[in-house]
Amino acid sequence: MNQNSEIFTIISNYFFDEISPEEQEILNEWLKNPENKQVFKDFAKANYLYSTEPNHTIIKLPSRTNVFARKMMRYAALLMLIVTVGVYWKLSTNKVSTPSSEFISVAINGEYRVLENLKENSFLTDENKVQIASLENGTLRLMDNQSNSNLIINVPNGKNLKVILSDGSEVLLNAGTQISLESDFVKSDSRKVTLVGQAFFEVARDSAHPFYVITDHFTTKVLGTKFNISSYKNQRETFVNLVEGKIEVSGKEIAAKEILKPGQKIKFNSPEQKPVVEAAKPDQDMDWLNKEIAFENNTTDEVLNKIERVYGLQIVRNRMEVENFHFSGTFKIENLDQITHTLEILLNCKIQKDGSKLILISKN
Repeated sequence: MNQNSEIFTIISNYFFDEISPEEQEILNEWLKNPENKQVFKDFAKANYLYSTEPNHTIIKLPSRTNVFARKMMRYAALLMLIVTVGVYWKLSTNKVSTPSSEFISVAINGEYRVLENLKENSFLTDENKVQIASLENGTLRLMDNQSNSNLIINVPNGKNLKVILSDGSEVLLNAGTQISLESDFVKSDSRKVTLVGQAFFEVARDSAHPFYVITDHFTTKVLGTKFNISSYKNQRETFVNLVEGKIEVSGKEIAAKEILKPGQKIKFNSPEQKPVVEAAKPDQDMDWLNKEIAFENNTTDEVLNKIERVYGLQIVRNRMEVENFHFSGTFKIENLDQITHTLEILLNCKIQKDGSKLILISKN
């Protein structure tokens, strides 16, 4: 937020219906920031004014009110604005917010910032105004600094994001994925990130600082390589497949550390079953990189969960019990209509799209 006297005066002018066209333009631009918009709403509520959005009718002072009284009320409103803004920011900096379910968001020390427009270049700073990251042409680039901030990057369903870490490593985050790290994650002995979801890593080579990806099921150690990890919370199978280089996979479910070669994958089906090393299946394992959605012997729930995640949709079963089947097939991501038509046949139902919902309606 731009906390200066100019914006305070402009907002005061707005509520007293004395704002100029030039000031209105400045205010509209300032309100594009969600945090600034919330401050505006809080101030409106605090003053018991008519509206919490611009371009609504404003409560005007009676014409008989003398100039001195108008000025005093104006200064009082301006003072209340400053107090309200100060209280709001004191509270907000102590509050641990939650990630957006609609937009990509980044938490810096527990407070999320929403990235509504990925095409808009911008900077992210911590509470001390130290630049943590920059958004450039849809790519989030983390800065090399000593801020010691904790970062969480959250990509909701239906979105993807490319992240360039401060060491030059590139990470492509799939839909429904969260990655956590420290802003100065290149420590004296290692580089560590924590992953929930799916990501493709192209790690910058640095033999002095091994790179670790930590998931619920396993830890992957690399020096410089390309690999894909899938570890969603609601996914039956979690795995890592190696494209280039060499990785070492370890964890509580692995009796001995596994060294993978290019073209191999290690998968975990359940805590009760031992992990299996086998030939990777790039078309299925990394379908999202090819803008495809692939299924291989997936159950009904797994198919529907993946569709929700990839397209950012909510599937409503409309009180119908869907048949449990195992389904295999590959579709281009843009062919959602083809996928829903196939499901209609398999599930013997009608599927209607209503905004961000897919509604399954039984034909029986």
